[in-house]
Parts: sequence; structure tokens; C-alpha cells
Amino acid sequence: MRQRISIIIIGTFLLVGTFEAKGQTNYIYRHHQLHQVFINPATAGSEFFPVAALSYQKQWLGMNQSPSTILASTSLRIGNFDFYNPKMFINKSSLKTAERVGMGLGLYSDKNGPQITRGANLAYTYHLILNQSRLSFGLSGNIEQFILNGSGWDPIDPGDPLIENTRDSYYSFNSSFGVYYYSPTYFAGLSATHLIPQENKMNPAEQVKQDFILHTGYLFFNMETIKFEPSLNLRYLDYETFEFDIQAKVYLNHIHWIALSYRSYNAIAFSGGMKVKRFYLAYYHETYMSPVVKYSAGSHGVHIGMNLGIRRLEGF
Repeated sequence: MRQRISIIIIGTFLLVGTFEAKGQTNYIYRHHQLHQVFINPATAGSEFFPVAALSYQKQWLGMNQSPSTILASTSLRIGNFDFYNPKMFINKSSLKTAERVGMGLGLYSDKNGPQITRGANLAYTYHLILNQSRLSFGLSGNIEQFILNGSGWDPIDPGDPLIENTRDSYYSFNSSFGVYYYSPTYFAGLSATHLIPQENKMNPAEQVKQDFILHTGYLFFNMETIKFEPSLNLRYLDYETFEFDIQAKVYLNHIHWIALSYRSYNAIAFSGGMKVKRFYLAYYHETYMSPVVKYSAGSHGVHIGMNLGIRRLEGF
């Protein structure tokens, strides 16, 4: 199948809590091209080979205490790799998964001023074979910890004990579900988060609401060494916020790539990646077409991923 380095350099995570600072949740969702397996658990293992990755993102560079996020993850298709012995791992079970089971694991830590959010996501996916395409179904279990540290506030009038001595912390458990249809030339997926009804612990009068994400794209083989992939990502958040991203991506020699995106919140994003032996390196930059551009150098991200060992990089 085609090799999308955007999934090789997986980082990220399908968030499970809904809270007042919803903007940070949106920020991670917006990195769907680099962290696709976590916006839709059904993408786990869709690249057929295992990867491990680490990434760091910094928003609104130049602003005091601007948000930052560290992401780490791995994704694999069980039984389709050089270092697995099918007799010991796959065929020992009466179910005989026949390379149909995918797994994804992600960890993250996000800091936004006095607020810190940490989370873990474990995704299970089952892939159905449909000639030259695949249809997968994924379910993830998620846990998050939210911390609000009052000592991190920088109020105009300091000395208020109700602010400076505040430290709240709580955990949230939830799950997400997704469907993903893909082939060597196109893909389409739909996912829903926050499947378990629960109260918003940061705002007890509110309920946690679902987020719905639709992502799709098509790969054109116009030239032998150049491929072009337009894609679209639609997000309906909390039953009240609609966002979309339109992206144009160009692959060079099948593995290196550059991409340009327009985001509905009036921003332009540029990203690029390259393969160096078994490592994949990428850089991301987003700039805003609004007055905030006068005070910030935009958002930046760096990513490193590693192919954990398979000879077959393309094809079913």
C-alpha cells in the first residue's frame, strides 16, 4: 500500500475528556495528518508495519506560558512483521487473526499555563480484507488526568488566596470508536469520541459531549517519482463547533513529502518530512491570518519516528 509518513510519525492521542479549555483538545485534533491513529482508532495497524515515534509541539511561540505538548506512541499490525513468529504468536490461538488485528498505544503530556493534562490511549482494530482495499473497525480505551495548579496563575492583582492556593486534579475514563476504509489510492474514516455518558468534572452542570471526525483523501500517481494527495478533515466538536482542514500533499520518491494546509479558523500550516534509513524526521509550522500574528511567531512542531523492522514498505 502507499506509504504515508504522516502515519509513520505517529504521535498523538484521541482525547477523552471535555473541559473548559477545549481549544487545546482541538489543537491535537488538528494534527490529524501526523497523529491519525489517535483521531480514529480504526487506523491502528493500517500501514502494515510497526512504528514508534516522539514529537514536541509549541503553540504561539513568543507568548508567555504558551501551550506545549509532548507526544509518544506506537502502532502495529500483529503478525505481519519480520520479528514475529506466526507459530508462536498468531496460530497458537484458535481465532487465527491472519494479520487482521492492529494495536495502537499513545501517551501524552500537555501544558497550557496553569493547566496540565496527561493521558494514555490503547486502541484495538480489526481489519477486513476486501480485494485490494481494507475495512477496519477500531475501539479505544482512554484515561486522562487533569491538573489545575493555581501557583501558575499570573493575575493582574496578585495575592488572592482563592486563586494562588488552588490545585485541582481528577481523572477521566472514556472510550472512542472508529471505522476506516482504505486502499493503495484512497482512504476515508469516521470516528466518535466520549462514548460513555458522564458529567464534566470541571463544570459539573455540563455533560461530556461527543466529537465526530470525518477524514478522507485520494492519492494521484501522476509521475513515477511524484505523488499528489489532496485530503479533507471535518470535525464537529461538542455539538456546537465545526472545523475543517483542506490539505495538499506531495510525495517525492514515495517517502519524502511536503504539505500545505488551510484551516477554517483562519490559519495556514506547512509541514515536511524525510526518511533517513529507518528514521523519519518531520517539521510543522502554523501561522495565523489574524491580529494575533503581531504577537506570536506561530506554532511549531518537530517529530521523529522509527520503522521497527519490516522489509515490505509498499503493497498488500
